Amino acid sequence: MTNTTPARAGEMLPEFVLPSSDGSVVDLDSYRGVKNLVLVCAGDEDYPSVARLLENLLEKTKELAFEAAQVVVLTVQLGPVSRRGRWPFPVLVDDGARIHRSLGASDAEGRPSSAVFLTDRFREIYAAWMGPALPGAREILDCLDFINLRWDAAEPNGRLAERVR
Repeated sequence: MTNTTPARAGEMLPEFVLPSSDGSVVDLDSYRGVKNLVLVCAGDEDYPSVARLLENLLEKTKELAFEAAQVVVLTVQLGPVSRRGRWPFPVLVDDGARIHRSLGASDAEGRPSSAVFLTDRFREIYAAWMGPALPGAREILDCLDFINLRWDAAEPNGRLAERVR
């Protein structure tokens, strides 16, 4: 059975370990407690919108670092997204689209579609967008700022409170 219900704000992003396009293996748990996560799911048909978003995020690398964020790209095949070779963030290969389907980033037939999930450092989803109308880098950065302000308010002596502009 195919899950077509998208993961929603307030839910936890599932943990997974996948191979990266550079041959390494990335464990999502390695970011837990340290980084907010911007998970960009690349669908089969929506490459242009994903490519635009990745280009915009590439231009905002310093702001993403300031917001303690890690961008991770999830693609179903080594194709246009992963061949770019210029992304400073991991491009993970979701062979068989299992993770796409578990997140609801797939159509009714189970084909992967584009989506963006934004989580706090403990993998709670704060925002989810389903393609092809993906958010821009500014909208993502605004959400990250909100997440960090909430964290700073809850933990004034916390790690993110030590961010320096």
